[in-house]
Amino acid sequence: MSTALTPGQKGLLETALLAQRQRLESELALQLGGTDRVTHAREQLLQDTDGETAHDADREVDLARSDATLQALREIDAALQRLQDADFGLCADCGGAIAFDRLRLSPQVTRCITCQSATESRGGHAHPATL
Repeated sequence: MSTALTPGQKGLLETALLAQRQRLESELALQLGGTDRVTHAREQLLQDTDGETAHDADREVDLARSDATLQALREIDAALQRLQDADFGLCADCGGAIAFDRLRLSPQVTRCITCQSATESRGGHAHPATL
């Protein structure tokens, strides 16, 4: 089965993914203050001289936020890789075409809405890349 996506549609999705990636990279740079994640975590730990619970909570939120941003970047990179495949835009579960409007909203999805709904109703986790 071949994808119903035209080269133009794939181009639009690639542009959207690259723009998302650039935005997330900028967001991550702001979160980390221009350092790598390990250095940033170490700096956060060294700032915790008085053991304040609020500071511990802030540090955990900060690290969780950068983890989420890194995960989103990995999902975008994976989508950019899949975009080069002939079957990009086909549902990973049923093989049917994923609606272009769905892909346009979230180019990293891997399931059509029907299969995603079925996965969620079975108690499957709604991973952001499959929404």
